[in-house]
Amino acid sequence: MKILAKVLLVMVLCFTASSVLASTADDPATCAITCTVDGLMEWAGNFTDIDIVEHITEQNDQITGSGTATLYTNDDVTITADNTATAQLDNDGASSDTLVTEYQLEYDGDGATATGGSTVAYTEYDTFLSSASAVTHISEDGAVVVTLTVRASNDAGNVADSGAYSATQTLTASWTSD
Repeated sequence: MKILAKVLLVMVLCFTASSVLASTADDPATCAITCTVDGLMEWAGNFTDIDIVEHITEQNDQITGSGTATLYTNDDVTITADNTATAQLDNDGASSDTLVTEYQLEYDGDGATATGGSTVAYTEYDTFLSSASAVTHISEDGAVVVTLTVRASNDAGNVADSGAYSATQTLTASWTSD
């Protein structure tokens, strides 16, 4: 009987050990996940305000100031500008005088190695970006810092009325049409 008990004990131990050893500790299951990112184009906010601290003190003075904004995009876009009188610096007082108002556009990327484009030289407000400026998207670089610079001066052979002058320039990003 003792032998039978020992045999049964050995069988139970062997069965238990083999059951434990036969089971796996982990049993993974996978899940395939997909999603879609649509075409995205949006300004992070408005341009920083441009407050030109220099003053025009002589007839031939040219004063400048710059503001920046970040444009997020995952495809090629173009940028155009407001060419109306709203974009021209005009006197805030009783005078209806205006200043020569020119704009320049620069990008922190060149469109070849980083999202961006070519610098647009100073151009009069009423023709600035009348031909849209191309912004080329580079894969894995979905943001471009755009710098808008304004240059103000007197008309040739004239001086503007004294006082404060202001303007509002609006830049619009649009999808590049194929």
